[in-house]
Amino acid sequence: MSIRYWSQLGIGLVILVFSTLVSWYEGSALLEDPWEWKYSAPISEWMYGSVGGSKDISGLDFFVYAAKFSPLYPALMIVSASYLIVLIGIRLLNTTGIRILLVIFGLIELGLSFILSTSPTAGGELLSWLFLSVGILMLILAGTIHLLPLHRDKHFSHQ
Repeated sequence: MSIRYWSQLGIGLVILVFSTLVSWYEGSALLEDPWEWKYSAPISEWMYGSVGGSKDISGLDFFVYAAKFSPLYPALMIVSASYLIVLIGIRLLNTTGIRILLVIFGLIELGLSFILSTSPTAGGELLSWLFLSVGILMLILAGTIHLLPLHRDKHFSHQ
């Protein structure tokens, strides 16, 4: 494996870990906003039924709060995680496998975009557009990888 691959993987992981930690920290402000618990703690409500105090809030809800009100680092998480998925997939899978992986993750990101499209916050709207963009890029990349062998076959048949 080349140094180029490992350096891309390392930089992607550093950005993912850094943006995750900053998002988690920014989202911890949810603990001081009890009026926001009803709207920004869906995971805690799903787990416990209702949020009665700050002890009932799941750490995953911090990411929801950060995504709604300060979406820069959650956006970096999305971009770096998507990049790492593509990078690792290209290295480990054959052409058919990477196409399937790209289509699956592209559709997942398009679905997340659809879910967030009704968000009343600017952060939710921004992340909706980001998921839409990354999902479309993954589907375009899958289509490009699919069509490349056809282009090569046509090129070689004329010689």
